[in-house]
Amino acid sequence: MSPETSTQLLTALERSGPRPALAWYGEAARIELSGHVLANWVIKSIGHLHDEIALDPEDTVVLDLPAHWKRLVLALAAWSLGAEVTLLDRDAEPERDADDPDPRVVATDRPDTPLAADADEVLALGAVSLAPRFDGPLPALAHDWVAEVRSSPDRLGLDLPAWSGPAPEAPAATGTPPRLLVADDGLAAAPAVLAALLAGGGFVGPAAEVSAQRAREEGVTTPAEDA
Repeated sequence: MSPETSTQLLTALERSGPRPALAWYGEAARIELSGHVLANWVIKSIGHLHDEIALDPEDTVVLDLPAHWKRLVLALAAWSLGAEVTLLDRDAEPERDADDPDPRVVATDRPDTPLAADADEVLALGAVSLAPRFDGPLPALAHDWVAEVRSSPDRLGLDLPAWSGPAPEAPAATGTPPRLLVADDGLAAAPAVLAALLAGGGFVGPAAEVSAQRAREEGVTTPAEDA
Protein backbone atom coordinates (compact mmCIF):
# COMPACT_ATOMS: atom_id res chain seq x y z
CA MET A 1 0.00 0.00 0.00
CA SER A 2 1.28 3.48 -0.82
CA PRO A 3 2.06 6.20 1.76
CA GLU A 4 -0.92 8.20 0.49
CA THR A 5 -3.20 7.04 3.30
CA SER A 6 -0.92 8.68 5.87
CA THR A 7 -0.53 11.96 4.01
CA GLN A 8 -4.20 12.10 3.07
CA LEU A 9 -5.21 11.46 6.68
CA LEU A 10 -2.96 14.19 8.07
CA THR A 11 -4.09 16.61 5.36
CA ALA A 12 -7.76 15.88 6.06
CA LEU A 13 -7.26 16.39 9.80
CA GLU A 14 -5.45 19.70 9.27
CA ARG A 15 -8.17 20.89 6.88
CA SER A 16 -10.84 20.18 9.48
CA GLY A 17 -9.04 22.70 11.69
CA PRO A 18 -10.84 23.39 14.96
CA ARG A 19 -13.75 21.02 14.24
CA PRO A 20 -13.77 18.07 16.65
CA ALA A 21 -12.20 14.94 15.20
CA LEU A 22 -12.85 12.93 18.33
CA ALA A 23 -14.67 13.24 21.63
CA TRP A 24 -13.51 10.88 24.37
CA TYR A 25 -15.68 10.12 27.39
CA GLY A 26 -13.17 8.56 29.73
CA GLU A 27 -11.35 9.07 32.97
CA ALA A 28 -11.43 12.88 32.77
CA ALA A 29 -15.05 13.32 31.66
CA ARG A 30 -15.24 14.64 28.09
CA ILE A 31 -12.03 15.32 26.17
CA GLU A 32 -12.23 16.80 22.68
CA LEU A 33 -9.46 16.80 20.10
CA SER A 34 -9.83 18.95 17.01
CA GLY A 35 -8.57 17.76 13.67
CA HIS A 36 -5.51 20.00 14.03
CA VAL A 37 -4.71 18.71 17.52
CA LEU A 38 -5.16 15.07 16.57
CA ALA A 39 -2.91 15.57 13.53
CA ASN A 40 -0.32 17.18 15.79
CA TRP A 41 -0.34 14.20 18.17
CA VAL A 42 0.12 11.80 15.24
CA ILE A 43 2.90 13.87 13.66
CA LYS A 44 4.78 14.15 16.95
CA SER A 45 4.36 10.41 17.52
CA ILE A 46 5.69 9.63 14.04
CA GLY A 47 8.71 11.83 14.74
CA HIS A 48 9.35 10.22 18.11
CA LEU A 49 9.05 6.67 16.80
CA HIS A 50 11.32 7.47 13.87
CA ASP A 51 13.93 9.68 15.53
CA GLU A 52 14.14 8.33 19.07
CA ILE A 53 13.02 4.71 18.68
CA ALA A 54 14.40 4.11 15.15
CA LEU A 55 11.25 2.25 14.16
CA ASP A 56 11.60 0.63 10.74
CA PRO A 57 8.97 -0.67 8.33
CA GLU A 58 7.79 -4.17 9.29
CA ASP A 59 8.93 -3.75 12.90
CA THR A 60 6.27 -4.81 15.41
CA VAL A 61 4.74 -2.40 17.91
CA VAL A 62 2.83 -4.13 20.70
CA LEU A 63 0.16 -1.98 22.31
CA ASP A 64 -0.32 -3.30 25.84
CA LEU A 65 -2.79 -0.59 26.77
CA PRO A 66 -6.48 -0.28 27.57
CA ALA A 67 -8.66 1.36 24.95
CA HIS A 68 -7.81 5.06 24.80
CA TRP A 69 -7.33 7.77 22.18
CA LYS A 70 -3.58 7.72 22.92
CA ARG A 71 -3.52 4.06 21.90
CA LEU A 72 -5.17 5.06 18.62
CA VAL A 73 -2.57 7.81 18.08
CA LEU A 74 0.27 5.33 18.53
CA ALA A 75 -1.33 2.89 16.09
CA LEU A 76 -1.79 5.61 13.44
CA ALA A 77 1.83 6.71 13.86
CA ALA A 78 3.18 3.15 13.68
CA TRP A 79 1.13 2.37 10.56
CA SER A 80 2.38 5.59 8.99
CA LEU A 81 5.93 4.27 9.42
CA GLY A 82 5.07 0.91 7.87
CA ALA A 83 5.18 -1.01 11.14
CA GLU A 84 2.95 -3.85 12.25
CA VAL A 85 0.68 -3.19 15.23
CA THR A 86 -0.36 -5.87 17.71
CA LEU A 87 -3.12 -5.18 20.25
CA LEU A 88 -2.51 -7.19 23.38
CA ASP A 89 -5.47 -8.93 24.97
CA ARG A 90 -5.87 -7.09 28.26
CA ASP A 91 -7.88 -9.95 29.76
CA ALA A 92 -4.87 -12.27 29.49
CA GLU A 93 -1.57 -12.11 31.31
CA PRO A 94 1.21 -10.73 29.05
CA GLU A 95 3.22 -13.95 29.25
CA ARG A 96 6.16 -14.70 26.97
CA ASP A 97 6.71 -17.93 25.10
CA ALA A 98 10.38 -18.89 24.86
CA ASP A 99 10.00 -19.37 21.11
CA ASP A 100 8.42 -15.97 20.49
CA PRO A 101 10.71 -13.33 18.97
CA ASP A 102 11.44 -10.39 21.25
CA PRO A 103 9.09 -7.49 20.46
CA ARG A 104 10.71 -4.45 18.89
CA VAL A 105 8.57 -1.89 20.76
CA VAL A 106 6.07 -2.26 23.59
CA ALA A 107 3.84 0.65 24.57
CA THR A 108 2.37 -0.11 27.97
CA ASP A 109 1.00 1.17 31.24
CA ARG A 110 2.69 -1.74 33.03
CA PRO A 111 6.38 -1.54 32.04
CA ASP A 112 7.46 -4.10 34.66
CA THR A 113 6.03 -7.14 32.83
CA PRO A 114 8.19 -9.88 31.26
CA LEU A 115 6.87 -8.77 27.86
CA ALA A 116 8.23 -5.26 28.38
CA ALA A 117 11.49 -6.62 29.81
CA ASP A 118 12.13 -8.52 26.58
CA ALA A 119 11.35 -5.59 24.27
CA ASP A 120 14.04 -3.57 22.54
CA GLU A 121 12.20 -0.36 23.44
CA VAL A 122 9.53 0.33 26.06
CA LEU A 123 7.18 3.32 25.88
CA ALA A 124 5.53 3.84 29.26
CA LEU A 125 2.25 5.75 29.34
CA GLY A 126 -1.03 5.69 31.18
CA ALA A 127 -4.45 5.76 29.61
CA VAL A 128 -5.06 9.21 31.10
CA SER A 129 -5.83 12.10 28.76
CA LEU A 130 -4.26 14.99 30.67
CA ALA A 131 -1.31 13.21 32.31
CA PRO A 132 1.94 15.18 31.75
CA ARG A 133 4.15 12.14 32.42
CA PHE A 134 4.02 8.47 33.36
CA ASP A 135 2.61 8.04 36.86
CA GLY A 136 4.80 5.27 38.20
CA PRO A 137 8.37 3.97 38.44
CA LEU A 138 10.18 3.70 35.13
CA PRO A 139 12.46 0.73 34.53
CA ALA A 140 15.95 1.50 33.30
CA LEU A 141 16.00 2.72 29.67
CA ALA A 142 12.20 2.87 29.41
CA HIS A 143 10.81 5.97 27.72
CA ASP A 144 8.28 8.25 29.39
CA TRP A 145 6.29 8.55 26.17
CA VAL A 146 4.06 11.53 26.97
CA ALA A 147 6.95 13.58 28.32
CA GLU A 148 9.19 12.77 25.34
CA VAL A 149 6.67 12.99 22.51
CA ARG A 150 5.74 16.57 23.40
CA SER A 151 9.24 17.71 22.44
CA SER A 152 9.06 16.12 18.99
CA PRO A 153 8.69 18.46 15.98
CA ASP A 154 5.27 19.71 14.96
CA ARG A 155 6.06 19.06 11.30
CA LEU A 156 7.04 15.90 9.51
CA GLY A 157 10.73 15.78 8.72
CA LEU A 158 10.79 12.54 6.75
CA ASP A 159 9.31 10.82 3.73
CA LEU A 160 6.79 8.26 4.90
CA PRO A 161 7.02 4.65 3.71
CA ALA A 162 4.03 2.58 2.63
CA TRP A 163 1.06 2.67 4.99
CA SER A 164 0.82 -0.68 6.81
CA GLY A 165 -2.55 -0.26 8.48
CA PRO A 166 -6.00 -1.27 7.34
CA ALA A 167 -7.47 0.26 4.21
CA PRO A 168 -10.18 2.87 4.84
CA GLU A 169 -13.72 1.93 3.98
CA ALA A 170 -15.17 3.35 0.79
CA PRO A 171 -16.70 6.77 1.57
CA ALA A 172 -20.47 6.91 1.88
CA ALA A 173 -22.38 8.93 -0.69
CA THR A 174 -23.59 11.66 1.65
CA GLY A 175 -22.92 15.36 2.00
CA THR A 176 -22.64 15.16 5.79
CA PRO A 177 -19.22 14.23 7.23
CA PRO A 178 -19.75 11.03 9.23
CA ARG A 179 -19.45 11.10 13.00
CA LEU A 180 -19.21 7.61 14.40
CA LEU A 181 -20.02 6.25 17.83
CA VAL A 182 -17.38 3.59 18.48
CA ALA A 183 -17.26 0.85 21.07
CA ASP A 184 -13.81 1.81 22.39
CA ASP A 185 -11.06 3.98 20.88
CA GLY A 186 -11.90 3.23 17.27
CA LEU A 187 -9.19 0.63 16.63
CA ALA A 188 -11.71 -2.21 16.44
CA ALA A 189 -13.46 -0.27 13.67
CA ALA A 190 -10.32 1.26 12.13
CA PRO A 191 -11.45 1.12 8.44
CA ALA A 192 -14.65 3.01 9.28
CA VAL A 193 -12.85 5.49 11.55
CA LEU A 194 -10.22 6.19 8.88
CA ALA A 195 -12.95 6.79 6.30
CA ALA A 196 -14.74 9.19 8.65
CA LEU A 197 -11.57 11.18 9.37
CA LEU A 198 -10.62 11.31 5.68
CA ALA A 199 -14.08 12.69 4.94
CA GLY A 200 -13.68 15.49 7.47
CA GLY A 201 -15.77 13.77 10.13
CA GLY A 202 -14.81 12.11 13.36
CA PHE A 203 -15.87 9.76 16.11
CA VAL A 204 -17.11 9.59 19.70
CA GLY A 205 -16.37 6.90 22.26
CA PRO A 206 -16.39 4.73 24.17
CA ALA A 207 -20.03 3.94 23.45
CA ALA A 208 -20.71 2.56 26.93
CA GLU A 209 -20.09 6.04 28.38
CA VAL A 210 -22.22 7.93 25.85
CA SER A 211 -25.94 8.24 26.48
CA ALA A 212 -28.46 8.55 23.66
CA GLN A 213 -28.86 12.24 24.47
CA ARG A 214 -25.11 12.82 24.41
CA ALA A 215 -24.86 10.99 21.10
CA ARG A 216 -27.47 13.35 19.62
CA GLU A 217 -25.64 16.36 21.04
CA GLU A 218 -22.39 15.07 19.52
CA GLY A 219 -24.03 14.81 16.11
CA VAL A 220 -23.46 11.06 15.82
CA THR A 221 -24.48 9.79 12.39
CA THR A 222 -23.55 6.11 12.82
CA PRO A 223 -24.18 4.09 15.99
CA ALA A 224 -21.57 1.81 17.53
CA GLU A 225 -23.05 -1.41 16.20
CA ASP A 226 -22.69 -0.09 12.64
CA ALA A 227 -19.23 1.47 13.01
